[in-house]
Amino acid sequence: MIHDYSAFGPERVLSGIGAVEGLGAELDALGSGRALLITGRTLATQTDLVSRVEAILGARHAGTFSECGQHVPESSVRAATAMADDAAADALVVFGGGSPTDTAKMVVLQQIEAGGAALPQITMPTTLSAGEFTYAAGMTDEATRVKNVYLDTRMQPRVVIFDPELTVPTPAWLWASTGVKALDHAVEGLWWPYSHPILETLAVGAIQDLRRHLPASADPSALEDRLACQHAAWKSLFGLMNTKRIGLRLSHPMGHQIGAHWDIPHGVTSCIVLPSACRFLLERTAPAQAVIGRALGLEGSDAEVAVGCADAIDRFVDTLDVPRRLSVAGAKREEIPEVAHAIAAELEHFDAPDRDIATPEALAQMLEALW
Repeated sequence: MIHDYSAFGPERVLSGIGAVEGLGAELDALGSGRALLITGRTLATQTDLVSRVEAILGARHAGTFSECGQHVPESSVRAATAMADDAAADALVVFGGGSPTDTAKMVVLQQIEAGGAALPQITMPTTLSAGEFTYAAGMTDEATRVKNVYLDTRMQPRVVIFDPELTVPTPAWLWASTGVKALDHAVEGLWWPYSHPILETLAVGAIQDLRRHLPASADPSALEDRLACQHAAWKSLFGLMNTKRIGLRLSHPMGHQIGAHWDIPHGVTSCIVLPSACRFLLERTAPAQAVIGRALGLEGSDAEVAVGCADAIDRFVDTLDVPRRLSVAGAKREEIPEVAHAIAAELEHFDAPDRDIATPEALAQMLEALW
């Protein structure tokens, strides 16, 4: 097999307790004098952290957009784009979880499509979703409740700042569930038919680190454990989109459509669907599931570990106090066939390797079992 890897990703990653204080210097290095801050309503209204970031920005602060919506509705992207244009912003500072991250990427894409330049982004995540390490973004059509995925290397953030102090107000369920989403990234990278040796090494390390540090990081004061989880999230998604013939096999496409249709956070969708996706794909992915299971601490023959992988994930997620059923998360049972068709359509669109068995009927049966 010929492996083909291209370097796409942040130019710099600044990480450590107090790293946010380096934001000004990073903007100076980008030549930015007018940075628009993109964040979420909760951070802006229920914490003092947005004010702290605005103070660090100082005279560079061109405004704050704090209306990012979950699953990135088109209307919020349009509003953020208009604000960036009106403010004559020359950079975006992104502060929050996956929704602000994808909102900023879509602002960049909309400005490019309108004939403008790609604004550089500095992203400071408060969850473990790790979208800051990709040039992909999802945006939801509010009329159809279908999330569309966009790919463009010009959407890639230039700088990432990991500061565990910024994660202290993150709700416990959100922190834990996005940690499972990072686990999901690692699984998707390992069981892809044409995985890359470098990515495999990092994905195994991500699983091991999450197993060790995610439960302890439930304590917001455990900053070193939280920083270790942030690095694990980075490992989980490192280079996944940089390698030809690598993609998302099943659990993430399921999460994309479940989340957008029923307004369920993507970390929660991973908590619900990942073990079932493992069972569904066991026959085709047994060698990879043996690797995943060993990273989770299982022992035995490869066959035994592969068979036990889904149960090991179940046990791990059960320790985290996160939703495990669609009914608990707010899904509507009568809409399961519609969501199953949307998942199958995404698999078909991206030429996923299991679209032949992940039919709408098979997916509906899986979702029924997860109800």
